[in-house]
Amino acid sequence: MAYLIDFVKTNWNKLIMNTPVTAINPEDIPKSYYDFSKYNSKQRMLTYWYQLSMIHECHPRLVLEVGVGTGLVTAYLRHDGVHVATFDINSQLNPDHVGSILSLPEGLPLGLFDLVLCSRVLHHIPFGDMEKALCNLSALTKRYCLITLPVNDFRIYLMARITSSSISTLSLPLPLILKKVLVRMSGRGCDSGVWQINSSHETSENKVVGVIARRFHIIKMFRMPEDQSHMMFLLEKK
Repeated sequence: MAYLIDFVKTNWNKLIMNTPVTAINPEDIPKSYYDFSKYNSKQRMLTYWYQLSMIHECHPRLVLEVGVGTGLVTAYLRHDGVHVATFDINSQLNPDHVGSILSLPEGLPLGLFDLVLCSRVLHHIPFGDMEKALCNLSALTKRYCLITLPVNDFRIYLMARITSSSISTLSLPLPLILKKVLVRMSGRGCDSGVWQINSSHETSENKVVGVIARRFHIIKMFRMPEDQSHMMFLLEKK
């Protein structure tokens, strides 16, 4: 265990490089926040691959992306011939529709989209408002909804690959109490203004899944093997 602690301390900056440490107001984030070199780590790029993979499984012709972010997913889908509309609370990102997922703006059509993508958005609103947001997502989609949420996680990864084969990933979960200790030792704050799955009793995985299941049928739910701090839900409207 002493070796593990020394390893984590030595590599701490790499381990937490994507962990926000100050409160974020989505409507105030400048477009430069999503600059490629600042925002798109290798791990984050993997999330786009999984999003695109599951979207293509559903064969949608019209998609709504809630939360513009970098625009990479929308750009690829449009390049692939999918019609995509965008919706964001932040007007600086130039979405097609501006507004909050908690209060849908006039002009945003309901029940029109084959699939609604909402990636790493819902954790920016209070967990108590999540069901209202899910209700609005259900109203927007004709059938499918794809949601990704962050998970409070701490683990060691082992990746192996034989030439010309896919990478296999194994991971060893570590106690979250150790993560808390190391955060304190690092001197970094951790009040990001957002919640994560399993970051508290209120946001336990069972409770999050329960809230989602009240509004949608869960077709597929999994953590990314290469980075289990991302949980993905492919949903179907009830």
